[in-house]
Amino acid sequence: MTRVVLLGDSHLARVRRDLPALGPDVCNAAEGGASSLDLLAQATRAAVEEDDLVVVSVGTNDAAPWKQVPVTAFAQAVTRCLHSVPARRWVYVAPPGVDESRLTGPGDRTNAVLDGYRDAAVSACVEAGARVVRTERIIGPLGAGAFVGDGLHLSGRAYRVLLPAIAEAVHGRPGGPQTSIQW
Repeated sequence: MTRVVLLGDSHLARVRRDLPALGPDVCNAAEGGASSLDLLAQATRAAVEEDDLVVVSVGTNDAAPWKQVPVTAFAQAVTRCLHSVPARRWVYVAPPGVDESRLTGPGDRTNAVLDGYRDAAVSACVEAGARVVRTERIIGPLGAGAFVGDGLHLSGRAYRVLLPAIAEAVHGRPGGPQTSIQW
């Protein structure tokens, strides 16, 4: 049986009671506040093995002004993880973006800045043969309802549409012409 391992930031760390939707054996090693620079340590703590399927979500925290991980360093960290951590298959859950009108920090993340991180990771993941879940496309129809009050974290409504797409990528079933999954 293939174990599903979640690595990355709060977009996956917040998935708790719905983990069985991804499979019978899921290890959630994702942590709120994590960036691409934390992926290798998370993979080590989770003891990722060759038979595991790894789901990764990073980019949102890398783009935070207080972290300021340069896009090139971000892409290198994602690529390093994809190539150095043994796993059967990889799924990248792209950053969902933010609701800029709700962010309170001065100079906080913008969707334009997040686009650069998303594009860099998607490019690295596609090159490495990983499946990509385009979160921003999946939750787009929800508008502001995709986010909780902080404008950063996903709402329950967003997870209700996102988790089936992640499960689809994990289990290898393409979703037809309207899919937001690449492989």
